[in-house]
Order: sequence, then C-alpha cells, then structure tokens
Amino acid sequence: MKLSELNLTLRDVDLGGIDAESDKRLGDYFVSTPYVRSVYDGKRTLFLGRKGAGKSAVFAQLDRVLKDAALSETIVIRVTPDQYAWSALRSYTEQGILPEQAHTNAWKLTLAIEIAGTLAASTKSFSGDARTGVKTLQQFMRTNFGTLRPDLLSSATSIVRGLQNLNLSAFGFEVGATLEHPEQPVTPAVIGALFSTLGLVASSVPILIALDRLDDSWDGSQASRSLLVGLLKAVKDINDRLDYGLENAQGIRAVTFLRSDIYDALSFDDKDKHRPTEQNIVWTGKELAEMVQRRLPAHVGLRDIFESGNMRGSIEPFNYMVKRTFLRPREVLQFLNECIEVASPEASEIAKSTIRTAESRYSRWKLDDLKQEYSKVFPDFGVLVEVFRQELLRYESLEQLGALLRRKCPQLIERHGERLLMETLLNASVIGVRLGNAGQARYKSEDLELVLPTSGGVYIHQAVARGLNVREPRKPRPEKKAERRAALEAKLFERMMKALPMQDISWYKRDAKPSHVLRAPDFESCCLALSLPLQVKSDTKSLELPHFIAETRLKSDQIAYIWLRDELTRIVEAEGFTVEGFLRGS
Repeated sequence: MKLSELNLTLRDVDLGGIDAESDKRLGDYFVSTPYVRSVYDGKRTLFLGRKGAGKSAVFAQLDRVLKDAALSETIVIRVTPDQYAWSALRSYTEQGILPEQAHTNAWKLTLAIEIAGTLAASTKSFSGDARTGVKTLQQFMRTNFGTLRPDLLSSATSIVRGLQNLNLSAFGFEVGATLEHPEQPVTPAVIGALFSTLGLVASSVPILIALDRLDDSWDGSQASRSLLVGLLKAVKDINDRLDYGLENAQGIRAVTFLRSDIYDALSFDDKDKHRPTEQNIVWTGKELAEMVQRRLPAHVGLRDIFESGNMRGSIEPFNYMVKRTFLRPREVLQFLNECIEVASPEASEIAKSTIRTAESRYSRWKLDDLKQEYSKVFPDFGVLVEVFRQELLRYESLEQLGALLRRKCPQLIERHGERLLMETLLNASVIGVRLGNAGQARYKSEDLELVLPTSGGVYIHQAVARGLNVREPRKPRPEKKAERRAALEAKLFERMMKALPMQDISWYKRDAKPSHVLRAPDFESCCLALSLPLQVKSDTKSLELPHFIAETRLKSDQIAYIWLRDELTRIVEAEGFTVEGFLRGS
C-alpha cells in the first residue's frame, strides 16, 4: 500500500537510528540473520564485520536472541572497555614473559573479575557447590574491591597496580603463594582459583560474556595490537576451559565482536587456531530489504515507497541503492534517510531523480567514512583512494591500474609496493575485479573469499564513484575509430620524439613507434625490442656507434623513459582508448 493511501508522506516514515547505540526501537525490527544463531550454538565466538555491519546490534539484542532460543536463563554480561580501562590494561607487564602473554593474563583476570562480580551480585538462587562458589566470590569481591560489582576500570587498575595486592584468602591461600607451583608468578594461581570457583557456579547456570566496541580505543600501535591479541587468546582460553554449550544450561561462553579490518591487520602465533571460532557478519540484498521493511509503517511494502519504474540499467530503485553500498545496514539507512531529506516535504514516494540527487552527498559521506575506517590500519589509505579522483570508472587490466598508481602515487609504491596497494584497495572494496573481462565485477564486500587475480578488469565501487567524481571512459563511434587512432598515433609519436631516450634511439638509427614504448616496461627492454643491446662504455662521453653508451647517459635515459611511458599511457586513456586496445590495433 502506498503512503499516500494512508495519508502519509516520506517525512512520516521513521527508519530509526543508523547505529545500534542510538536506536531506541532496535528491538522492534531486529533482523535475526543466520549468523546470529552462532552466538549460542556451536563454537563460533569471534564475530567479525566491517564498520556498520551490525555487530553492535547483535551485542545489544543478546537478551532477545537468547530468549528466542529458549535460553532466557542465561546470565548475560556485556563488556565495552573505555579508553581508560584500555590504557590501564595496555600498561600491564609481567617480568620474564612477552607483552602479548602478559596481556593475555591481564584479560583473563579482568574477565574473570567481571564474571565474578556479576555472579556475586546476582539475586538468582543457587544451591550445592554453586552456592558455595558464589559465597567465595562474594568474599573475594568485598575484600578486594569493597563492592560486589566494581567497574571495569577499577578491575583493570587493581591488576596493573600489582597482583601481590590482591587478597586471596577467600580461596584458601595467602598473597604470594600459589596453588601448586611455587616457582610460578602469582598470575596463574589467581586465574586458576577464580576460574575453578566460576566453574562451580557455571555448572548450574549458563553464562555469556560479550565484548564489543574494542575499536573505540584502537590506535594501531604495537601496544594496542599486543593488548588485542591478548584479549583474543584470553577469550579462546576461557571458551576452551569452560564453554560446555549454552544449550546444555551450563558453562561460560565468551564472544567478541570485532571489526574485520582490524582483525586482518593482526599477526600472531597460532592465529590459525582461531579460524574455527570466526564468524563473518555478512548481509545479502534480501536481508537488507527485510531490515528496511520492518521499519516501515504497517501495510506499506518496500516497493511502495519508491516511484514506479526502474532506474537506468533496468534495475529497481532499492536494488540500485544497495549496489551503491558495501552491503551494510548502516549505509542503506543513510542513503534512504538522505533521499527522504532531499525529497519535498509533501512527497509520498522516493522519485528516481531524488535518488540520483541524494547519491552525490551519500557518496561523499562513504568516501570520508572509508578513509576514517581504514586510517588506523593503513595510515596512507586516504592518499591512496584519492588516486582515483577525476579518473576513470573502470580499467581494462591490472596493468592499466598499475600505470595510474605509478603516475599519481609513486611514493606509496616505493613504501608499500604496487601489489599491496592494489590488495588494500580490493580488501576495502574500493575496487572490484572482472575476471577474464567476463561477467559482472566482484567486490570483497559481497565475496569474502575474493583475492586479487593476476589479470582482469578493474572497477571502482559505485559507493564512492560520485564522491571521487570518476568518469566513464569515452567510447568512440565505430566509423570514427580509425581516424581517431591515426590522430592518436601521430600525437603519441610527436610527444615521444621530444623525449631524450627516444632521440638517442633514433641516433642509433632505430625506428621506434609509440607501441614499442607502451609494450616495453623499461628503457633496456625497449632497446632490445629494436635490436639494440646497449653496452656501457666508460671512456665515451655520450653515445657511440654501434651500441655503446656512457653510464650517466644511460641513467638519464632510464629515468626519462619511465616518465615518457606513463605520459603516453595517460594520453591514450584520455582519448578514450585502453592501452591494450590501442596495441591490438597497432
């Protein structure tokens, strides 16, 4: 049913907040996608997704998720470390062990205290060993913190201040002693004592501890990496020890929600052991449509809020918008909200012209958001993306893309390497690839297994195309193509013969063409293609027949040749040709 039939306009449509923290009605239209089941079923405990993918929405709706799964008896503990707690834990060290292991110990103890405080303050009735365990935890918490539920900063600070300051009498031994191995530091003893007691309580009630917003205090430093790796290892250790399966109404499960780009940037021993715990948060167009549908007024369908008819390319309006996102709920809501803002106050449907108008501002947002998202993982990301500004929407090959990178950001290539820059752009979905120049372009945001191929066409993602003001390559009319090619050949030849390396080749009585330069990656290769094997001669000042050249002259030719080749490539592309197409006709 159309909005107009209900006497409503677009301004009457409330799509809710674009982030889980600010969306007061999230519970009314939360979409339980397939991966949500992994929170309580199976061994997937590390939830990975890009910014805006919905990690915090699941985190916020854990109680509902468990209730729907008939696991409402589960005790849910949410942890969101702020910058102060994060800083305190980051400074924790232990003599004789690596920072990563020290951070693992610090996180184990911190999470154990969080669980202990929740159980100690619980109003739930316990019996038998569980009741004894709760009393022990209550004594420990009161003795050390003066309260049953200290905040995370207090727990972290007490750990950093020194484990020797903890009173362990609740567990039956004094400060400085260990349970079994006197030669070990006190850390394993405290952790062991706490988790043994927690295990007693968890045998009668399932406990879920969840961690989110770990990227808020992430700065990309080595200390932050060590602290985050320590957390991941601590969570895995807790699950290996006490996760009996929440569906069995017992045990402790720890789950972590983390940005996938940050996780991919982490390198640590035994990362392969964490692979079975990974659960990627991905959305399909169908699921995004359902997400929006749940936010619309009753009896109004998703198609009803759009003008009838398709966009350019015979694509429905909503699908057109989804194609301009990285398949994340937040982006779809941003785009729709901008459409509503652009539409006239009395409009009852989103016109196709409104979508095109809103797309410009939305695309600029996405570009800025993308730069911010990757700035800590790859500090040069902003400079790298700007390479495409006012350039082409698509490139016929990786070599053509490489020529653009060499021309516009040689300093980044020197710093990171050409291949890594391309992989970074692909992983961020700024570019997609069309394998074998067949089928549609594929992007990482819709295919997590996609890797950079050795060949294929390259496309700029439509989400940022407008923001970068990219342009479609010009397509010459067939009847004019021969004339345009001839004119281009003449233009290239004129520019080529102004360059020192080509003048030198002519002096050696070789006839070079623009195609020779475009095919040969360096000066020596070009000379060899013209049957001119140059040889450095120390006692000559410049050039000497039949094939001798001074070393300084050769270096000058080598440098000038690279600039010439890049300039010829730019001229070819500016005339609406591709290098490959031009060479095929040469």
